[in-house]
Amino acid sequence: MITAKNISISYGKHEVIRNLSFNVEKSEIYGIIGPNGAGKTTILRALTGIILPDQGVMSVDGKNVVVHKPKIAVLFEVAMSRTFLRITAEEDLMFYSVLYDVEVDRERIKEILRVVGLHGINKYVYKFSRGMWQRLYFARVLLPDFPVVVLDEPWLGLDVAAQRETIALLKKMKEMQKTIILTAHEMPLIERICDRVMVLDKGKNVVEGDVEELLDRLEWRYEVKISGDNLKNLTNKFKYRGKGRYHYFYVKNLREFIESIDVSTIYEIDVKPLSLEEVYISLLTKK
Repeated sequence: MITAKNISISYGKHEVIRNLSFNVEKSEIYGIIGPNGAGKTTILRALTGIILPDQGVMSVDGKNVVVHKPKIAVLFEVAMSRTFLRITAEEDLMFYSVLYDVEVDRERIKEILRVVGLHGINKYVYKFSRGMWQRLYFARVLLPDFPVVVLDEPWLGLDVAAQRETIALLKKMKEMQKTIILTAHEMPLIERICDRVMVLDKGKNVVEGDVEELLDRLEWRYEVKISGDNLKNLTNKFKYRGKGRYHYFYVKNLREFIESIDVSTIYEIDVKPLSLEEVYISLLTKK
């Protein structure tokens, strides 16, 4: 669906994207993570035709985005500006229908508002909460009914409830067969929603894959906290660190570890699966 091959982009003498390649499958949610300045927003701008790569080809459905303007719905963080006009969400989408040069279809607009949870809300948009604004932004993205959706920092500034709503909206968009590519810093949310993830650093693809594939790159998968007596059979076999009354073991194969425990000597045990955040930190620390 989306292919980037050997993309390089510079701002003046500063190379932001360096020989970057990746692909996004149809109806997939693809996340790009990386530190500030890694080139995440730059690659989205190249995909949408806002900037041109110095070399390489980026295509959607096999068509070069430089030659053929792609049908991509875009939501950049900088574009999330509020309006102080005294209009409703329905009127806002009527305005954006004209702006996007699509038919002003009131029934379709109402259906979109149902999808994002704003149908029947008649208050003016300038009175909307941050979460309601986010839903309105998603409604605007759905308006032209393009197959590809690009989202830059969709969770920025949202509280936990609004983040959860955004996750639900992304799932609905996936059910609608949308192909979604997004950037974000919120690792737990990326881990929950994305089919595949690319770690981008200094304009390079450090690694990509589904979350399980990335987690398998870790030396261990679980942190097990244990309080107990006579733990030598564990400390001799598994990597660990001691801290007061607790020992923390770092385990790749949880079944093997559990089978090594003498339960009669254990007072307390807690198992914590490691997350995408640990993968991210591990990869960037090694670099």
